[in-house]
Amino acid sequence: MIPEKELKNLQPNFKELAGMAAATGVSYFKDSFRRKGFDGKKWEPAKVDQSGKRRKGSLMVQSAALMNSIRAASVSEEEITWSAGNEKVAYAEVHNEGGKSGRGKGFQMPQRQFMGHAEELEEKITERFKKKLFKGNNT
Repeated sequence: MIPEKELKNLQPNFKELAGMAAATGVSYFKDSFRRKGFDGKKWEPAKVDQSGKRRKGSLMVQSAALMNSIRAASVSEEEITWSAGNEKVAYAEVHNEGGKSGRGKGFQMPQRQFMGHAEELEEKITERFKKKLFKGNNT
């Protein structure tokens, strides 16, 4: 419980808090690639290739273009919007949501979500806010 005395003296800078939340989200979403999962759920493993081996290295990271395209698209005191993809990374949505992919008949891409609503992210943002507001910590 937060003492009432601390609450009375609280004068949050909502613009600064929104910036902290936006940066925390970008970091969390990019970290999905290192964790090979999202919000505590692991991604479906890569399929075995024709030689009988699984892809080495981190799943979904070949050039890091998709991971590096993650950004806070808009940040205000009322709302934060994150996005991924650009003209060079048109495949961001199909990776995040799953679905039909590829040329011609294509194939069914399994969902390997890396962005969206996440309880883990909400907890991280809440912890950062608490540290900032009640301990004067800038982390």
